[in-house]
Amino acid sequence: MDNKKYPAFKGLNKFFFVSCLLVFSVGLFSSCGSRIGWGLVLWSVKGSELKSGLVVPVYLKSNITKQYVVGLEDKNERFEVPLWQIDYQKSKKAAREKAKAMGELASIYFIAERDGLPVRESPSNNANARRVYRMREGEMVKALARVEGEAVYTGGEKLPGDWYLVLAKDGTRGYVFSYALSLFDESQSQIPEQEEEPALDAKSVNLVFAKTWRPAWYGSMLGNNEVDLDYFSLRFGLFGDALNRQLRVELPASSNVFRYSAVEQKDDWLVFAGSRLRIKPEGTTSLLVSWGTSVPTEEPDDAAGWAGTDTYLRFTYVDSETIRDAIRREEARRGTALREFFSAAEKAGARPDAAGVLRFSSPFAGTMEFWPSGSYSWKDSLFLPAGFTPPSNDAESPQKGSVVFGLRLSENLASQWQGGFSLYPDDTGRRTDYAYALKGGGLQLVPLELSRPGSPSDTTKAKLGTTSLAIRPAQ
Repeated sequence: MDNKKYPAFKGLNKFFFVSCLLVFSVGLFSSCGSRIGWGLVLWSVKGSELKSGLVVPVYLKSNITKQYVVGLEDKNERFEVPLWQIDYQKSKKAAREKAKAMGELASIYFIAERDGLPVRESPSNNANARRVYRMREGEMVKALARVEGEAVYTGGEKLPGDWYLVLAKDGTRGYVFSYALSLFDESQSQIPEQEEEPALDAKSVNLVFAKTWRPAWYGSMLGNNEVDLDYFSLRFGLFGDALNRQLRVELPASSNVFRYSAVEQKDDWLVFAGSRLRIKPEGTTSLLVSWGTSVPTEEPDDAAGWAGTDTYLRFTYVDSETIRDAIRREEARRGTALREFFSAAEKAGARPDAAGVLRFSSPFAGTMEFWPSGSYSWKDSLFLPAGFTPPSNDAESPQKGSVVFGLRLSENLASQWQGGFSLYPDDTGRRTDYAYALKGGGLQLVPLELSRPGSPSDTTKAKLGTTSLAIRPAQ
């Protein structure tokens, strides 16, 4: 209906709107006056008469603010209390049953006497009982019930104590053993002030998951233009999966998956509860990452992480396209080095057979063959000292595998040797490095110690000596 034509209805509509608004308002506030259920106070509310173990009427529940509005019987006071602090029940009888079950523990709290005390999903200290919360030293939890659980031993001795179902201040419930806890009774004195846990740095958390992070030696290799593809790959890095609450660390000698229940802040470190993982952002392009029993006081070397025992290293951000470009350039350089070896061997008198294979042999070192495709074979090398040839599962059969030329040598080694290559047997894949020289009508070899990522080879395996294989004519 058009109010311009019928002005009387314009005033009527205004009256109707205001009336509806008043009715809605009265209904809204009256909902706070009508009880929706009853609740047991689990954790005393500071500055009020709401003590743990008290049964109270519940008037409202807000899923937006995560709070209950509760009161005191026979009083008009109302209190907004976080959901986790109230055990909600539909009836007063049910709430009283809960209070009765809590019994003498109503006023009992526990305080952690050491840092990192685990709260577990079941009353057991074995690896199958997942940790759901990590207590800080001096942190308080509320005792809810004493329960039966597995005995706890250390050094073969049974520890005294009991298992308790407890409540943390973030609402987490779980089981903790009382050996490393001190008991506090609220009925005897006021609850001590708790040091607040540092606020979680959301930007740091987002930074960890927003990028794929690479070991710090990636930057060193790129800066020095000395990429080693055994340590430089899209496979290696720190990979975050926030949806499934896990982070994965892939390194040349180790692989670790860390599943966590929550992210906590401890000083400058992000602690991934339920795992050993800790991460400290350094600006926006670097992270310190640790998963050992403790964080060392000294910062890690940039080459840390290439050994399987390393648990503390630095990661940096390198975009994937930069990595792909570096890999393509290194593969091209290695291909050039392979062709240069074949060319130098021919100048030294070697003649490839119809398949392009070069052969070198000696009664002492056996026979080595090199294919232009990047393969090798080495047989009859039993007279060489152990460790000279690459490790193999079958020392008596001819060893076959891949050869990669272009190994970078230090200035000292480069002044004595013509170049370097790495051998990778098919059966073990374990790399062995060599320096070589084509002279005196043959191939001279010396095995090398593996160098750290991003560093040229600079040390020979002196105890193994050198060997020479003469050039064999084409067959």
